[in-house]
Amino acid sequence: MTLTAEQITYLLADNGLLKTGADFKGEVEHLAYNSQSVRPKTLLFIKGNFKAAYLEEALQKGACAIVAPMDFHHETTVPTFRVDDVAAAMSILSMAFYDYPQNQLALIGITGTKGKTSTAYMAYEMMNEATQGKAALSSTVQVITGPNPANHYRAHLTTPESLDLFRWMHEAVNNGMTHMVMEVSSQAYKKERVYGLHFNVGVFLNISPDHIGPNEHPDFADYLACKMMLFDHAEQIVLNADSDHFAPLIERAREDVPADGIWLYARKTDDLERSAEVTYETIKEDLQGSTFRLDEHGQQAEQLGLTGEYTLDMPGDFNQGNAVAAMIATRLVGTDAKAMQKALTTVKVPGRMQEITTKRHGTIYVDYAHNYASIAALLHFVKANEHVQKLTIVVGAPGNKGVSRRPGIGKAVNEQSDVVYLTSDDPQFEDPNAIADEIQAAITNPKVVVHRQMNRTQAITEAIKHSGPADVVVLAGKGMDEYQKTNGVDVPYENDWAIAKRVVHSLEGDK
Repeated sequence: MTLTAEQITYLLADNGLLKTGADFKGEVEHLAYNSQSVRPKTLLFIKGNFKAAYLEEALQKGACAIVAPMDFHHETTVPTFRVDDVAAAMSILSMAFYDYPQNQLALIGITGTKGKTSTAYMAYEMMNEATQGKAALSSTVQVITGPNPANHYRAHLTTPESLDLFRWMHEAVNNGMTHMVMEVSSQAYKKERVYGLHFNVGVFLNISPDHIGPNEHPDFADYLACKMMLFDHAEQIVLNADSDHFAPLIERAREDVPADGIWLYARKTDDLERSAEVTYETIKEDLQGSTFRLDEHGQQAEQLGLTGEYTLDMPGDFNQGNAVAAMIATRLVGTDAKAMQKALTTVKVPGRMQEITTKRHGTIYVDYAHNYASIAALLHFVKANEHVQKLTIVVGAPGNKGVSRRPGIGKAVNEQSDVVYLTSDDPQFEDPNAIADEIQAAITNPKVVVHRQMNRTQAITEAIKHSGPADVVVLAGKGMDEYQKTNGVDVPYENDWAIAKRVVHSLEGDK
């Protein structure tokens, strides 16, 4: 894989990004956006806070040209392509360097404030079943580009940087994958990680205030605007008619997508105000899973051929809606109902509603829930489906991101829990105690017992140790994450599931 100087110049100019060209006559054989991954004949992208020392290191390793913003100044003779937007340029050049892998994949993009990961895994399993293992995945939890363990990668971002994303997509194509599903975050559009990328199907699950803060979105309007950019870049849209802010969502969708390319789904009610092509209703549910019925309405929807009952081997009534969204989306790229039914009975999402049943310390749930909407839904579901004498939650909030979600976490705790252990959750450069202060300020219910233990392992240990047979402990936020982001470093962390299993074994002798 190479890019010539002429190709780089043409691609940047053709997309209106190039301001000044480079005196560069060769070709590049590698792309990088940090000095550590530079090797000979690398085109280096200068993005973010790129220090002069990093550039010196990159040049010593063999960087032969750079793409830099107009205000980047450095005393060097290295050929420099100056652009208005480095992130956009990186996406455009990366997809070209990796031979436009999206053209070889049936591509589904999923966005929403909650449910992206669960829906992505459902869609992935459905397509895998239908294609005999030829589906790829890009999720918050992991990236999967092929069937072998060597093709499974730990994810660091909900949506990878464009260079990494197109490299993984290229790898998926080389591995014979024909379909791919990915989570698309609001930050992916704000920071242009998917600039120029178009999806066969875009899925919009829901929207509520989140990711608002100094390092993310300045306000909800900006958050919503970035989320809705998926409508601009999808051939067809699957949209939840039960979502908050549905009016602006459907208005924007209709501006960008033809009427026969918009698929609405909603929970069935007696007085459904919104016309939806697909509705669903619960037949039965418990903490192990559920059975639901899907019905199609109108000539367009009947083309799907999905009407019937389905069994979902995942707890949480909210997951039925996620399943329906995944079913419609995958049907639009060729998956059949038989493959969907099988996938729904076997799908497992690492770190989502994983359950540990103990002898003397009740039931423990591990889940990635990390904002008001997801935590409130999770705690409500647990209390509605299980006799709970005492509900304890262990929770924190990340540092330097999602600042607006902290009061919401406290609100969910305030409404549903009996005991809370406020602890650390990727504090980054913030003091976890200060983050806990912001959460605790929203816990005004005097009946909620608040403990503060910033050592997350110890907090989990204490929560389980002090729970009885009829109690439930919810470990929220980190799921299967095996590191804590602290002061810019990924510090190894055992993960909530492993800690809970170990603690239960220590207390009860169970595996």
